[in-house]
Amino acid sequence: MATRKKAEDAPEERLEADRRRLELLAAQCGEEAGLHRPLNEVVGGVITGIPEETDLAQALSDRETSDILVHLLDQNREQVERALERLREGAYGVCEGCSRPIPEARLRFQPAATRCVECQSHWDRLNGRTA
Repeated sequence: MATRKKAEDAPEERLEADRRRLELLAAQCGEEAGLHRPLNEVVGGVITGIPEETDLAQALSDRETSDILVHLLDQNREQVERALERLREGAYGVCEGCSRPIPEARLRFQPAATRCVECQSHWDRLNGRTA
Protein backbone atom coordinates (compact mmCIF):
# COMPACT_ATOMS: atom_id res chain seq x y z
CA MET A 1 0.00 0.00 0.00
CA ALA A 2 1.44 3.37 -1.03
CA THR A 3 1.66 6.09 1.56
CA ARG A 4 1.44 9.78 0.84
CA LYS A 5 4.41 11.93 1.77
CA LYS A 6 3.77 14.69 4.25
CA ALA A 7 4.95 18.21 3.36
CA GLU A 8 7.78 17.93 5.91
CA ASP A 9 8.92 14.66 4.31
CA ALA A 10 9.22 16.32 0.89
CA PRO A 11 11.11 19.60 1.31
CA GLU A 12 11.82 19.90 -2.41
CA GLU A 13 8.12 19.86 -3.30
CA ARG A 14 7.29 22.43 -0.63
CA LEU A 15 10.22 24.67 -1.62
CA GLU A 16 9.30 24.51 -5.31
CA ALA A 17 5.70 25.42 -4.46
CA ASP A 18 6.92 28.31 -2.30
CA ARG A 19 9.20 29.53 -5.12
CA ARG A 20 6.35 29.51 -7.63
CA ARG A 21 4.02 31.27 -5.18
CA LEU A 22 6.59 34.01 -4.45
CA GLU A 23 7.23 34.56 -8.17
CA LEU A 24 3.50 34.89 -8.81
CA LEU A 25 2.94 37.26 -5.88
CA ALA A 26 5.83 39.51 -6.96
CA ALA A 27 4.57 39.62 -10.54
CA GLN A 28 0.98 40.34 -9.45
CA CYS A 29 2.06 43.03 -7.00
CA GLY A 30 4.31 44.69 -9.58
CA GLU A 31 1.58 44.57 -12.21
CA GLU A 32 -1.13 45.88 -9.89
CA ALA A 33 1.11 48.72 -8.72
CA GLY A 34 2.18 49.51 -12.28
CA LEU A 35 5.87 49.15 -11.49
CA HIS A 36 6.63 48.25 -15.11
CA ARG A 37 4.76 51.23 -16.56
CA PRO A 38 5.64 54.93 -16.54
CA LEU A 39 4.39 56.73 -13.44
CA ASN A 40 2.27 59.02 -15.61
CA GLU A 41 0.20 56.04 -16.79
CA VAL A 42 -0.22 54.73 -13.27
CA VAL A 43 -1.55 57.98 -11.82
CA GLY A 44 -3.89 58.66 -14.75
CA GLY A 45 -2.17 61.65 -16.24
CA VAL A 46 -1.89 63.60 -13.00
CA ILE A 47 1.71 64.49 -13.83
CA THR A 48 0.90 66.10 -17.19
CA GLY A 49 -1.62 68.51 -15.68
CA ILE A 50 -1.07 70.75 -12.72
CA PRO A 51 -0.76 68.04 -10.08
CA GLU A 52 -1.97 68.36 -6.59
CA GLU A 53 1.20 67.89 -4.59
CA THR A 54 -0.50 65.43 -2.25
CA ASP A 55 -1.77 63.29 -5.16
CA LEU A 56 1.71 63.07 -6.67
CA ALA A 57 3.31 62.45 -3.28
CA GLN A 58 0.79 59.68 -2.54
CA ALA A 59 1.38 58.08 -5.95
CA LEU A 60 5.15 58.15 -5.42
CA SER A 61 4.79 56.78 -1.89
CA ASP A 62 2.49 53.97 -3.03
CA ARG A 63 4.86 53.07 -5.84
CA GLU A 64 7.85 53.02 -3.48
CA THR A 65 5.96 50.81 -1.01
CA SER A 66 5.02 48.38 -3.80
CA ASP A 67 8.60 48.36 -5.06
CA ILE A 68 9.86 47.48 -1.57
CA LEU A 69 7.28 44.69 -1.28
CA VAL A 70 8.30 43.21 -4.65
CA HIS A 71 11.97 43.43 -3.58
CA LEU A 72 11.21 41.55 -0.34
CA LEU A 73 9.28 38.87 -2.24
CA ASP A 74 12.26 38.51 -4.60
CA GLN A 75 14.63 38.15 -1.63
CA ASN A 76 12.41 35.42 -0.18
CA ARG A 77 12.33 33.65 -3.56
CA GLU A 78 16.14 33.82 -3.75
CA GLN A 79 16.35 32.25 -0.27
CA VAL A 80 14.04 29.43 -1.40
CA GLU A 81 16.21 28.92 -4.49
CA ARG A 82 19.32 28.79 -2.24
CA ALA A 83 17.66 26.10 -0.12
CA LEU A 84 16.76 24.13 -3.28
CA GLU A 85 20.37 24.40 -4.42
CA ARG A 86 21.58 23.07 -1.06
CA LEU A 87 19.05 20.26 -1.32
CA ARG A 88 20.47 19.24 -4.71
CA GLU A 89 24.02 19.48 -3.31
CA GLY A 90 23.06 17.20 -0.41
CA ALA A 91 23.66 19.99 2.12
CA TYR A 92 20.01 20.75 2.97
CA GLY A 93 19.49 20.88 6.72
CA VAL A 94 23.13 21.73 7.44
CA CYS A 95 23.82 25.27 8.65
CA GLU A 96 25.83 27.42 6.24
CA GLY A 97 27.40 29.21 9.19
CA CYS A 98 28.46 26.54 11.67
CA SER A 99 27.96 23.33 9.67
CA ARG A 100 25.81 21.83 12.42
CA PRO A 101 22.43 20.26 11.63
CA ILE A 102 19.53 22.73 11.51
CA PRO A 103 16.87 21.56 13.98
CA GLU A 104 13.99 19.66 12.39
CA ALA A 105 11.41 21.99 13.97
CA ARG A 106 13.07 25.00 12.30
CA LEU A 107 13.01 23.32 8.90
CA ARG A 108 9.33 22.42 9.36
CA PHE A 109 8.53 26.04 10.24
CA GLN A 110 10.92 27.60 7.69
CA PRO A 111 11.84 25.07 4.97
CA ALA A 112 14.01 27.65 3.17
CA ALA A 113 16.28 28.07 6.20
CA THR A 114 19.95 27.61 5.38
CA ARG A 115 21.23 28.66 8.81
CA CYS A 116 20.42 27.65 12.38
CA VAL A 117 18.67 30.28 14.51
CA GLU A 118 21.91 31.39 16.20
CA CYS A 119 23.81 31.83 12.90
CA GLN A 120 20.79 33.50 11.24
CA SER A 121 20.54 35.98 14.13
CA HIS A 122 24.24 36.77 13.82
CA TRP A 123 23.93 37.17 10.02
CA ASP A 124 20.89 39.45 10.45
CA ARG A 125 22.78 41.68 12.90
CA LEU A 126 25.80 41.92 10.58
CA ASN A 127 23.58 42.81 7.63
CA GLY A 128 21.36 45.28 9.49
CA ARG A 129 18.23 43.17 9.28
CA THR A 130 15.57 42.88 11.91
CA ALA A 131 12.90 40.28 12.43
